[in-house]
Amino acid sequence: MTNQRALARTRIWAAATVCGLCLLGPPGGARGSELDLAGLDRLGAERHQPPPTPSERKILLRRQRPGTISLGLQGGYGVVRGTSRLADGFDHGPSYAFRFRYMLSPSFALGFSFENQRFGNRGGAPSPEPGASDSTIHMSTVSAEGVFFVHREREVTPYFIGGIGHAAPDIVDEVLGSARVNEGMFLTAGAGLERFVRPRFSLDFSLRGYGLISNSEFTSFAQITAGIHLYPGD
Repeated sequence: MTNQRALARTRIWAAATVCGLCLLGPPGGARGSELDLAGLDRLGAERHQPPPTPSERKILLRRQRPGTISLGLQGGYGVVRGTSRLADGFDHGPSYAFRFRYMLSPSFALGFSFENQRFGNRGGAPSPEPGASDSTIHMSTVSAEGVFFVHREREVTPYFIGGIGHAAPDIVDEVLGSARVNEGMFLTAGAGLERFVRPRFSLDFSLRGYGLISNSEFTSFAQITAGIHLYPGD
């Protein structure tokens, strides 16, 4: 009788152990193996993915490329003011200019300008003295300029100018000939707008100011210009 009770208890413990194992699930080793296999599958999928496509290099427009040269021709009209001999008796007149630009970066160019300006007299009775009503100013200038472009990639490009140059003004008299006055260095600054009609051809409009100090006298010029720019090359 005692043996039967012991056997029954053993069976009960065995059944309880089997039920507990079923509830707990497979051992940790088996579960870890499944995780390792899943990780290997993900690693293999990542290795078989195509490499990322490199971003395409942006192609600069002709007018943005460093080393590009442009040739310009402009006509304008200006006024002269100040305390110097040039501003005494003279007022306004036409001008023309040749301009060259060399692109150093997509938004900056080094420019050179060669200009000729004329300022007529303010009127009055003729006089044999140079600078009177029968005289005009003929002024030649040469300058180096920095040109800063805004949104150079667009068809309409605003820009700003700053530079330094040399002015050689002559008062030309119909009776007494010409005389050089107030020759010296000047500073220039201004702003403009370039409108591209074609990739190598543009219309150029600018407003410029000049400040000249010579012989302790100050002369200022203001000039509005319009013209074209050509971009030769490939």
